[in-house]
Amino acid sequence: MTKESVTILSVLVNAFLGAGKIGIGLMINSAALLADGIHSITDFISSLGVYVGIKVARKPVDKEHPYGHYAAETISGLLVVFLLMVSAVWIVYDGLNSILNQEIVRFGALGLAIIIISIILNEAMSRLKFRWGKKEESLALIADAEHSRTDAISSIGVLAALVATKYFLYADGLIAILIGAYILKKSYSLGKEVVDNLLGVRDEKAEEIIREYCREKNIALVNLKTRKIGAITFAEITIKLDARLKVEQAEAVSKTLQNDLLEKIKNLKYVVVQIESHKLKAGLIRPRWGRQTMQMQQIESVPVSVFKKKGYRIIIPMRDNEIYNDFGAPEYLVVDLSPHQKFGSGGKDDNQILQKQLIKNPYFTPQAGSGMKIVKIVGPDEIITQKIGPGANQRAQELGIKVTIADPKKKLSDILGG
Repeated sequence: MTKESVTILSVLVNAFLGAGKIGIGLMINSAALLADGIHSITDFISSLGVYVGIKVARKPVDKEHPYGHYAAETISGLLVVFLLMVSAVWIVYDGLNSILNQEIVRFGALGLAIIIISIILNEAMSRLKFRWGKKEESLALIADAEHSRTDAISSIGVLAALVATKYFLYADGLIAILIGAYILKKSYSLGKEVVDNLLGVRDEKAEEIIREYCREKNIALVNLKTRKIGAITFAEITIKLDARLKVEQAEAVSKTLQNDLLEKIKNLKYVVVQIESHKLKAGLIRPRWGRQTMQMQQIESVPVSVFKKKGYRIIIPMRDNEIYNDFGAPEYLVVDLSPHQKFGSGGKDDNQILQKQLIKNPYFTPQAGSGMKIVKIVGPDEIITQKIGPGANQRAQELGIKVTIADPKKKLSDILGG
């Protein structure tokens, strides 16, 4: 079962109960039963709104919504609260009207039956929605569960009214007023929670888990910020590590921290870790289908200084003065040839090298070579590499850059021609 299937079931149950209560309420002239029927109709509308909100919240990130559509679920929860308040006011009004007009309720087995069925179904739906709402961290579903719970309680009140009205004329109207007041009180407290969520309230539970994890792993936690958007939590963490650690080691700690937190905190969607001691910042996203996307960058990267282009420019990925086995490399050799010269098969004596320079790649990490960032800075006409990913290859072709796959057996001197 999913959140969607729970809300669909709720829509069907509330449609049945609303129609039944209003129909029988009109037959026996019961203000309390009519009020309860109206409450069930608002339940029907709110469950429908929750379903739409959950579906919209699942839409992927796009250009206009870089943080996703998660708030849609909370907005549907706000609709539930609004309908609760409207139904509460209407119930109180109907109860007062019943007392002032001294309406007589015709108690019967039909009214008793629909109320008992309503109590059983609403309590069952309330428990089911509370269970899945808490499991999925869905504030909208929890609000709808609260709606079903108040419907069950109000139905108990109506049952009492149907019995008590035989002995006290105003019992039906008084109980309707009490039901309305109770729903109004519950909707106020629930509304406050929903509005807080829309404003970006912190996730205290997630923060406690993060602090406890850092204590266990002896990671110095400098700063921690969380924000709930709908059912999803975003976290920004600043940590401090031993400055003697290598960048690769610091990155490994950051990645482990992110993966562990995403596993421990089920509603955590996006976590950013900044390592203060190493000037590194990493973001890890939990995507829809389970594959994680990591983005690592140096906060204060060293700018790449490249000589002015004089001719046909090539770049070659390097490491320790040897050709690197991938396009994303720690270093790049930038070579400018005379305008009429191009590397075809390499190793030509007549290739006139006008200038060359070895540059560092400040964006390089073991997880992401970031070769295309260097391409944008250097502006080559050709890339000579032993290996290049399909994405980088396609982007290079789109930019009009020739890609030449070098023979792994050839050395740099073979390619440059001495």
